[in-house]
Amino acid sequence: MSTPDLSLGAKAAVQNSPEFLKLFARLAANPYSKTDNAEGIINAGVAINGTIRHLLLDKLNSLDMNFVETDLEYSVPHGTPHLRGEIAGIFNRHFNPAAPVNADDIVVTNGCTSAIEMLTFAMCDPGDHILIPSPLYLALKSDMGTRARAKVTPVHVPLDQITDVAQIGYFEQAIADINSNGEQAKVLFLMVPNNPLGIVYPRNLVRALLQFASKHNLFVVLDEIYALSVFDRSDNTTAFESILSWHDLDLYIDPKSVIVLHGLSKDFGLNGFRLGWVVSPWNKDILKALHAYSPFAFCPAFIDRLITTLFSDHSFIDSMLQVSQIQLAENYKKAAKFLTDHNVSFIPASAGHFVWLQMPIHACIKMLSAAGDNSAVASEIKWTKEYEFDMTSNLLDNHALYMPPGHVFLSNEFGWFRFTFAIEKGELDIALSRLAGAL
Repeated sequence: MSTPDLSLGAKAAVQNSPEFLKLFARLAANPYSKTDNAEGIINAGVAINGTIRHLLLDKLNSLDMNFVETDLEYSVPHGTPHLRGEIAGIFNRHFNPAAPVNADDIVVTNGCTSAIEMLTFAMCDPGDHILIPSPLYLALKSDMGTRARAKVTPVHVPLDQITDVAQIGYFEQAIADINSNGEQAKVLFLMVPNNPLGIVYPRNLVRALLQFASKHNLFVVLDEIYALSVFDRSDNTTAFESILSWHDLDLYIDPKSVIVLHGLSKDFGLNGFRLGWVVSPWNKDILKALHAYSPFAFCPAFIDRLITTLFSDHSFIDSMLQVSQIQLAENYKKAAKFLTDHNVSFIPASAGHFVWLQMPIHACIKMLSAAGDNSAVASEIKWTKEYEFDMTSNLLDNHALYMPPGHVFLSNEFGWFRFTFAIEKGELDIALSRLAGAL
């Protein structure tokens, strides 16, 4: 008897399973707990805002919400009007929109992963390219390619040009390469603030990228999921401006080409609740397409009601966001001082939950020596993809610390890692101590 083959898509999904999921599995097998497993692995890799966890738990437990009949029924797939209205209120209070955001401008999904995939289906046919500056958020290739089968094309921007308008030349070359292969690009995807770099793009760079996208008839998706996690607003840093706040957007691109993403996971520290949302005040056709897809990313009725209740306490939400930004600033300051004191290079951050750091080559040499590998001459050792992965394994196995390597972010400069500092302060101290042991 024969067994039918899986589809080509299923086989490709299995074969191309993201590397970071394997790292997650190792982390999950031995997680740190202050009370139950103090020798466990500290998660300094996943962007979870642990600085406000105590506030969230106290608030959520105080809601004392009992299940009601409507929680047992189907809800509105793309989010109830009440939930979308509260989300609109967050945009109107915190994003300084040029025009008020309305509930009808928003589609809610069960997480931004679903939102990104649904948008990919709406904007791209299989094989179409999505341009993303590299290094980039490690899950995007999977989100866009596993089922929607779009091609993520990283545009490698040297780290000394990450805020320079001159980088447009790299995007032009990427378009030329795609076209020369008889293929097409459909989307420019930007994370603003940037993940994994923790920077805010200056307005002149965003303007140039919009003009580039307009020239090549591309959709532009701006993932602003860290918009309310900007923790440094000093005069020498770039101020964050949501694309929703641009009064002159139509001078640079047709606003119908522009879509915004946001969600619960980062600014609100609620990764496990799985709610994200797409905002498009300008393009009702794409919202209609997302409505058609929304039954595949249904929002649970109870979570819809719970988050509506949480968001309706504007005083708590606005205060919590302020506390979050203060805590993130303090944790970043501690991490940055540690890195400076230990001569570890890093990209100065002003937003997000992490810092992009370069492990010194002597840490690689130390790791190889401890493993008994003395075959290479120390002066000739350079970071490679393989050494990055070995260092991640070394940190997991010998230092009980999870810190993902740069190559999973599609960085083409090896030796870089993303360190998440948005954890409880005592845990951060332990994480930095464990990192010091690997240096």
